[in-house]
Amino acid sequence: MTVSTTPSRTAATAPLGPGSLLWSYAGDVRSLLPGAAAGLMQLMHPGIGAGVSEHSAFFDAPFDRIYRSVPQIWATIFAPDADRRGRAIRDLHRAIGGVDEHHRRYHALEPETYWWAHATFTWEIFKAADVFHPGTLSAEDRERLYAETVTWYSRYGVSMRPVPPDY
Repeated sequence: MTVSTTPSRTAATAPLGPGSLLWSYAGDVRSLLPGAAAGLMQLMHPGIGAGVSEHSAFFDAPFDRIYRSVPQIWATIFAPDADRRGRAIRDLHRAIGGVDEHHRRYHALEPETYWWAHATFTWEIFKAADVFHPGTLSAEDRERLYAETVTWYSRYGVSMRPVPPDY
């Protein structure tokens, strides 16, 4: 099997469904265990940190947000209407923007910001695979899994511009 390393707009055509690597690894409940680290990485992005601080009750009730968000995000992998769910999640972010504490403008749908959030979920899947299924991902499998996470990202209907072409 040959894995394409062409630009990410092509990678978004990687099949995603039963039998795909992403379905296998994300379907293992242990894939959620690196989620706390992924969440912290998200907050390290200036726009996401500012958006969460200004538009969310995350710091008052972090588990409420996690319980609301994670099932919806994982549904964009598994649900029959994953594309619709992805666009609905995107649309929830339309009004999230402003100016951060350093007077920099931010918006949740800025392509690099949205990609960063998704990239942390991609990291989470790879981390779970490496920790709970050590040695099972060949270099070819890593490219395939990455391409599947790009397909997952494409379900949000946001710009593919910041997506790296390969793992």
